[in-house]
Amino acid sequence: MSDKYKLLQDNPKYCTRLFGIKFELFETILVKVQQKESEYLLKNPLSNRGLEGEFSLPNQLLLTFEYLRQYPTFLSLGFSYGISESYANKIFHKMRPILADVVGLKNANKLKYKDIKNIIVDVTVQPIERPQKSQELYYNGSKKSIL
Repeated sequence: MSDKYKLLQDNPKYCTRLFGIKFELFETILVKVQQKESEYLLKNPLSNRGLEGEFSLPNQLLLTFEYLRQYPTFLSLGFSYGISESYANKIFHKMRPILADVVGLKNANKLKYKDIKNIIVDVTVQPIERPQKSQELYYNGSKKSIL
Protein backbone atom coordinates (compact mmCIF):
# COMPACT_ATOMS: atom_id res chain seq x y z
CA MET A 1 0.00 0.00 0.00
CA SER A 2 1.55 3.28 -1.06
CA ASP A 3 1.58 6.08 1.48
CA LYS A 4 1.18 9.25 -0.56
CA TYR A 5 0.89 11.36 2.57
CA LYS A 6 4.48 10.55 3.60
CA LEU A 7 5.65 11.32 0.08
CA LEU A 8 3.88 14.68 0.24
CA GLN A 9 5.45 15.46 3.60
CA ASP A 10 8.84 15.04 1.95
CA ASN A 11 7.81 17.00 -1.20
CA PRO A 12 5.02 19.46 -0.29
CA LYS A 13 5.49 21.43 -3.52
CA TYR A 14 3.70 18.69 -5.48
CA CYS A 15 0.52 18.98 -3.42
CA THR A 16 -0.85 21.93 -5.38
CA ARG A 17 -0.21 20.32 -8.74
CA LEU A 18 -1.60 16.92 -7.80
CA PHE A 19 -4.50 17.78 -5.51
CA GLY A 20 -5.31 21.43 -6.19
CA ILE A 21 -4.56 22.82 -2.71
CA LYS A 22 -1.43 23.89 -0.87
CA PHE A 23 0.07 21.48 1.62
CA GLU A 24 -0.49 23.88 4.54
CA LEU A 25 -4.19 24.12 3.70
CA PHE A 26 -4.35 20.33 3.39
CA GLU A 27 -2.87 20.01 6.89
CA THR A 28 -5.49 22.44 8.24
CA ILE A 29 -8.34 20.52 6.60
CA LEU A 30 -6.86 17.26 7.87
CA VAL A 31 -6.94 18.50 11.48
CA LYS A 32 -10.60 19.49 11.08
CA VAL A 33 -11.48 16.13 9.50
CA GLN A 34 -9.74 14.31 12.36
CA GLN A 35 -11.81 16.34 14.84
CA LYS A 36 -15.02 15.48 12.97
CA GLU A 37 -14.12 11.79 12.99
CA SER A 38 -13.35 11.79 16.71
CA GLU A 39 -16.66 13.60 17.40
CA TYR A 40 -18.49 10.97 15.35
CA LEU A 41 -16.81 8.14 17.24
CA LEU A 42 -17.77 9.73 20.57
CA LYS A 43 -21.41 10.14 19.50
CA ASN A 44 -21.66 6.64 18.02
CA PRO A 45 -19.66 4.29 20.24
CA LEU A 46 -19.62 0.66 19.22
CA SER A 47 -17.97 -2.08 21.23
CA ASN A 48 -16.65 -3.93 18.20
CA ARG A 49 -15.68 -1.90 15.16
CA GLY A 50 -13.64 -4.65 13.52
CA LEU A 51 -9.99 -4.55 12.64
CA GLU A 52 -8.21 -1.24 12.49
CA GLY A 53 -7.68 -0.34 8.86
CA GLU A 54 -4.22 0.20 7.46
CA PHE A 55 -5.38 2.99 5.17
CA SER A 56 -4.74 6.17 7.14
CA LEU A 57 -7.07 9.15 7.36
CA PRO A 58 -4.62 11.48 5.55
CA ASN A 59 -4.49 9.06 2.62
CA GLN A 60 -8.28 8.82 2.61
CA LEU A 61 -8.48 12.59 2.37
CA LEU A 62 -5.85 12.63 -0.38
CA LEU A 63 -7.83 10.02 -2.31
CA THR A 64 -10.90 12.25 -2.08
CA PHE A 65 -9.01 15.33 -3.25
CA GLU A 66 -7.39 13.37 -6.07
CA TYR A 67 -10.78 12.16 -7.27
CA LEU A 68 -12.25 15.66 -7.15
CA ARG A 69 -9.23 17.18 -8.90
CA GLN A 70 -8.52 14.61 -11.64
CA TYR A 71 -11.76 12.59 -11.81
CA PRO A 72 -10.09 9.21 -12.46
CA THR A 73 -11.85 5.87 -12.22
CA PHE A 74 -11.97 4.17 -8.84
CA LEU A 75 -10.02 1.32 -10.38
CA SER A 76 -7.05 3.59 -11.11
CA LEU A 77 -7.37 5.27 -7.70
CA GLY A 78 -7.42 1.92 -5.98
CA PHE A 79 -4.43 0.76 -7.97
CA SER A 80 -2.40 3.88 -7.18
CA TYR A 81 -3.17 3.63 -3.44
CA GLY A 82 -2.85 -0.16 -3.25
CA ILE A 83 -6.49 -0.83 -2.35
CA SER A 84 -9.43 -2.36 -4.17
CA GLU A 85 -11.74 -0.48 -6.50
CA SER A 86 -14.75 -0.96 -4.23
CA TYR A 87 -12.81 0.21 -1.15
CA ALA A 88 -11.70 3.37 -3.01
CA ASN A 89 -15.36 4.03 -3.88
CA LYS A 90 -16.41 3.43 -0.28
CA ILE A 91 -13.75 5.81 1.05
CA PHE A 92 -14.69 8.58 -1.37
CA HIS A 93 -18.38 8.38 -0.52
CA LYS A 94 -17.55 8.33 3.20
CA MET A 95 -15.18 11.31 3.02
CA ARG A 96 -17.19 13.54 0.65
CA PRO A 97 -19.88 14.62 3.19
CA ILE A 98 -17.24 15.07 5.90
CA LEU A 99 -15.16 17.23 3.58
CA ALA A 100 -18.21 19.25 2.54
CA ASP A 101 -19.04 19.87 6.19
CA VAL A 102 -15.47 20.90 7.04
CA VAL A 103 -15.16 23.21 4.05
CA GLY A 104 -18.54 24.78 4.82
CA LEU A 105 -20.77 23.50 2.04
CA LYS A 106 -24.35 22.88 3.08
CA ASN A 107 -24.80 20.12 0.54
CA ALA A 108 -22.22 17.44 -0.25
CA ASN A 109 -23.60 17.22 -3.79
CA LYS A 110 -21.96 20.59 -4.49
CA LEU A 111 -18.75 18.59 -4.84
CA LYS A 112 -20.18 16.91 -7.94
CA TYR A 113 -19.93 18.09 -11.50
CA LYS A 114 -23.52 19.22 -12.10
CA ASP A 115 -22.89 22.50 -13.88
CA ILE A 116 -20.76 21.16 -16.73
CA LYS A 117 -21.68 22.84 -20.02
CA ASN A 118 -19.32 21.11 -22.47
CA ILE A 119 -17.47 17.83 -22.42
CA ILE A 120 -14.59 16.96 -24.70
CA VAL A 121 -13.89 13.25 -25.01
CA ASP A 122 -10.84 11.85 -26.75
CA VAL A 123 -12.14 8.82 -28.63
CA THR A 124 -9.24 8.30 -31.01
CA VAL A 125 -7.99 5.16 -29.30
CA GLN A 126 -11.29 3.54 -28.38
CA PRO A 127 -11.61 -0.09 -29.52
CA ILE A 128 -14.57 -0.86 -31.74
CA GLU A 129 -16.83 -3.53 -30.34
CA ARG A 130 -17.68 -6.12 -32.94
CA PRO A 131 -20.10 -9.00 -32.57
CA GLN A 132 -18.38 -12.23 -31.61
CA LYS A 133 -21.30 -14.55 -32.33
CA SER A 134 -24.10 -14.35 -34.88
CA GLN A 135 -22.34 -11.81 -37.05
CA GLU A 136 -24.71 -12.60 -39.89
CA LEU A 137 -27.48 -10.81 -38.00
CA TYR A 138 -25.47 -7.57 -38.02
CA TYR A 139 -23.96 -7.81 -41.52
CA ASN A 140 -25.89 -5.80 -44.08
CA GLY A 141 -24.43 -7.57 -47.13
CA SER A 142 -23.20 -4.46 -48.88
CA LYS A 143 -19.74 -5.91 -49.62
CA LYS A 144 -20.59 -9.31 -51.07
CA SER A 145 -18.02 -9.18 -53.81
CA ILE A 146 -14.81 -7.22 -53.55
CA LEU A 147 -13.54 -8.06 -57.02
